[in-house]
Amino acid sequence: LLCVMVGDGVQILGMALVTILFAALGFMSPASRGALLTGMLFFYLVLGVAAGYVAVRLWRTIGCGDLKGWVGISWKASCFFPGIAFLILTTLNFLLWGSGSTGAIPFSLFVVLILLWFCISVPLTLFGGYLGAKAPHIEYPVRTNQIPREIPSQKYPSWLLVVGAGTLPFGTLFIELFFIMSSLWMGRVYYVFGFLLL
Repeated sequence: LLCVMVGDGVQILGMALVTILFAALGFMSPASRGALLTGMLFFYLVLGVAAGYVAVRLWRTIGCGDLKGWVGISWKASCFFPGIAFLILTTLNFLLWGSGSTGAIPFSLFVVLILLWFCISVPLTLFGGYLGAKAPHIEYPVRTNQIPREIPSQKYPSWLLVVGAGTLPFGTLFIELFFIMSSLWMGRVYYVFGFLLL
């Protein structure tokens, strides 16, 4: 699960960075309807190679170079996040169809999305997994000591350290952004922070 999620995370992060870069350079304008979404979908499909490569390479590193099971890891990396997203999309779309909304996605677009997924994304992820299986696994330049060290007992509970370390930066950002947004929105109440907190 770790390898699959890291591979999918690399794919999503790469898609976001490349899309933002192309949008910042002016190749994809938000004014052109659907261009940004189409670009994101295209980059996500193409970066399936990176997802398969990273997932299988991490799998081999954890397994100390064992090649067994790399195809399964590639399949899981190609189906984990898109499967969850497609399940949510299908559920929401059925609710829209049931209520008779015109905002529902047509069935032909569902077929196109499934074909893109299984005819482009899955083979590219498997190809990336193949490249990751052929690449040498990562060997860390450390030697593990056979005698375990004693871990000292904690003086403070973990949750207290998390609250202490997170409260000050969050409070600073919250207050500064609240004043910035209040000046931009001319004193109107700004609700984004409440939604973010939820």
